[in-house]
Amino acid sequence: MALDPVLQQIVSQIPVPTSDEIDYDVMRNDMDGMIALFNGPDGPIEVASVENLIVDGEGGPVPLRIFRPLTAPTGTLHLLHGGGWAFGSIDFIEPLARRLARNLSMVVVASGYRLAPENPFPAGVNDCLAAARWTMDHAAGLGGSENPLVIAGESAGANLAAVVALKLGEEGGKEGGRNFDAQLLFYPAVDLREESVSYPSRIANADPTLSTQILPQLMRDYCGSHDQADPRISPITSDRLDAAPPAVIVVLKVDPLRDEAVAYADRLAEAGVEVALMEFDHLTHGFPNLSAVVPAAAEATELVGQRLKTLLSRNIRG
Repeated sequence: MALDPVLQQIVSQIPVPTSDEIDYDVMRNDMDGMIALFNGPDGPIEVASVENLIVDGEGGPVPLRIFRPLTAPTGTLHLLHGGGWAFGSIDFIEPLARRLARNLSMVVVASGYRLAPENPFPAGVNDCLAAARWTMDHAAGLGGSENPLVIAGESAGANLAAVVALKLGEEGGKEGGRNFDAQLLFYPAVDLREESVSYPSRIANADPTLSTQILPQLMRDYCGSHDQADPRISPITSDRLDAAPPAVIVVLKVDPLRDEAVAYADRLAEAGVEVALMEFDHLTHGFPNLSAVVPAAAEATELVGQRLKTLLSRNIRG
């Protein structure tokens, strides 16, 4: 099936790097320039309040931004931005955070993290863990301690969300701690090993918004000198996937990351974790961010939210 025509028209005007030599400053400026597009012609989605906070992380301050819905909250969602571990910010993910706060009637906590290549692994993971622990510790004052907690992310942010969920699940099993009730992973990068280039979806290189050519450098610069098979980098290699919370995993037919995300969903299911795998064949990498200007993206994002609600209704803690 062809891409949604409105989406196709928009992405054809977005500069997408295809070289394997990344100019990080240029790409960061380009991504910052897309925030107005993400807000759309009507401007930011209204929420009840927005609050900026700083929490202490191992490597220094970690920024948070809290979005409270206009309606009574039904839970808390911790959101991590994408951008190849090297780009993006809370500002970049804010339009999606506002949309999820409205669609889900949840308090959304978006957090930032130190970016590669200046700050390679484990800087980003440590920052996300610090922020996620803060969210769990303050659930009562956010979406309510009796309501579900969800961790979510897109692309590299989904990688970090998956890693955080696994880490907290492993700690919970050992120390009686707690974890998120669910994870929402939009087109996650879960296999950063060198052999991941052999996935058919990587070879196809069919997504006009994400070129396969830039992935190896992004992954190398994020991993630094660390083993790319480390489960904290490539969660698909974990032997403790049974510790992960239930998951909604969103994939796209054209996305280079599709096949590894499907393989991750399969591995979670084999470990006994409930997984809802959703696939769209007319959308591209990053589609939720374009919901304000692409009706099909808004509809798909709403469908994802509904699937998450269904998952939570079956798995909410007592």
